[in-house]
Amino acid sequence: MKPNLESILKALAWPLGLIAVFSAVLALFGVDLNMVLAIAVTMIGAQALISLLVDVGKWAGLVQDGTAGVWSAALNLLGLAGIAIALYLNPAFDFSALDAQFQTFAQFAVLVFGYIVQIAGTKRVHLLTVRGLAALRSSA
Repeated sequence: MKPNLESILKALAWPLGLIAVFSAVLALFGVDLNMVLAIAVTMIGAQALISLLVDVGKWAGLVQDGTAGVWSAALNLLGLAGIAIALYLNPAFDFSALDAQFQTFAQFAVLVFGYIVQIAGTKRVHLLTVRGLAALRSSA
């Protein structure tokens, strides 16, 4: 089965018109869309950071169930726009150095987020255990 670009973009809530406008604006400013996409594919740190942002948003209640794909698509579109702007302003911009910083930040932020989730989860388990055992507790 051959993937249908229109159905993929609809699933991500991206209308084809938005993609056409984005491509036209890039062409208008002389930015090569293929160059932007080639850079975006190699930016693993940015992808990790976007994934982390969506996960934190889900945990915090900002991202509702079933909308993670839309949030991911929107953040990736912002990333593509950022790459295009950087290429327009400075064609020699070092994207690999920026991506390395994104990756380092994402790794650190994942550790911090994991710690926060662990602390919150531990407190909830403690409260459920105390209530389930009907034990007296001295602190919460």
